[in-house]
Amino acid sequence: MEVISSRDMQILDTNCEYFGLSRMLLMENAGRGVAEEIMKRFYKGKVQIFAGSGNNGGDGFVAARHLKDFEVEIFLLGKPKTELAIKNLEICRKAEIPVKEGLPEEVDSDVVIDAMLGTGVKGKLREPYGTAVKMINESDAFKVAVDVPSGLNPDTGDYEKAVKADLTVTFHKAKPGLDKAKDVCGEVVVKDIGIPPVFEKFCGPGDVISSYKRYDEAHKGEHGRVLVVGGGEYTGAPALASLAALYAGADIVTTAVPESIRKVVASFSPNLIVRGVGEERIELKNLRELEELAKKHDVVVAGMGVGENPEFEEVIRELLKSCKKAVLDAQGLVDEVPENCECILTPHMGEFRRVFGEVEVGKVAERANAVILLKGKEDVITDGFRVKVNRSGNAGMTVGGTGDVLAGICGAFLCNDDAFHAACSAAFLNGYAGDVCYEKFGYNFTAMDVVKALPYALTKCTRFEI
Repeated sequence: MEVISSRDMQILDTNCEYFGLSRMLLMENAGRGVAEEIMKRFYKGKVQIFAGSGNNGGDGFVAARHLKDFEVEIFLLGKPKTELAIKNLEICRKAEIPVKEGLPEEVDSDVVIDAMLGTGVKGKLREPYGTAVKMINESDAFKVAVDVPSGLNPDTGDYEKAVKADLTVTFHKAKPGLDKAKDVCGEVVVKDIGIPPVFEKFCGPGDVISSYKRYDEAHKGEHGRVLVVGGGEYTGAPALASLAALYAGADIVTTAVPESIRKVVASFSPNLIVRGVGEERIELKNLRELEELAKKHDVVVAGMGVGENPEFEEVIRELLKSCKKAVLDAQGLVDEVPENCECILTPHMGEFRRVFGEVEVGKVAERANAVILLKGKEDVITDGFRVKVNRSGNAGMTVGGTGDVLAGICGAFLCNDDAFHAACSAAFLNGYAGDVCYEKFGYNFTAMDVVKALPYALTKCTRFEI
């Protein structure tokens, strides 16, 4: 049975909206699918629906409408919070389906539908969900779980307290935890809700929403500390990467460049923290200083604007041994990454061939122990096992510097995410910001325009979140 993680399913659900496939339609298909499975097993009877405040509850509201020959009651365990759930609850009210707030006195139905939490479980069950699970499990009703039994971790199969379903109706693909917790899932049925399988392969705003982190109670630095290492012959490249990391959400970015260009790089923006490392170029004798800087940061982004520097590759190979996370571009690219370092490599095709030769990108990623983001008209992102394609962006992005911007965005997202998801999100956001620039300037925009468009592009991405 094919599976999809709860995170990737959430990303896909959001991306469907971007691709033109309405989530309202997906919810309609999901709720109808639940009703169809019940009607295969029962011709009539009483159905009680326990609905949570999210889209799992919305699926339950849709199911209520399709159970036409049944006596249906809906019990709200929380006020619906999502636009889709609110709309479908309003439809139920207009259809005069009984809707009650809070728990029933008892479960006295032939069928009970668990539409409470689905894949939204985070830790121990809160009330009234804990009590609801107990009531459902103690009843004699036929128990149907929507997507995932409430209380079950959809990815690991772990649970402290969960609905013990007779039937679990899940959507698009099974969630990994279902096969690991057969004792609470009962029969598992996977319903096709109309998502084209190829949509799983495309990056979109759902990737960005999933990667971009912002915490209300956070302090400076908690959203990411990035060290950019580069520069030499070129001054703009490390500055663009650093500014992109800041504009993409990193709290602190330090730029390490040769002392000879430190003042020039610093002049790009008062927001840059620039350190001089080495004189005319960064060399092996500067390794200890770079290692000390790297310890103070979450991610190292390296290689932009170095130019001719025969020692730089060896500097990076040694530096990676003490890095937990890194993004490598241009002269920073290497063909193998130490096991201790989670890494994104961002070559264009010419750089890919220079470093790896004519080899299939997935095999290279697996062998190199890294995620490869191969830049092109369509970006390809792979870790050797998973593959996604990014189609955002336009011909205006052939302008110099957009690759440096991409590396900086990767660094910002990698601070609080894994390499594969961070690379997918960065690729889409970089191209999407380029599309924002195209709407404003046509094809004649610069890499700095892309940097400045990043906050607005991030805001546009969040519009696809419900």
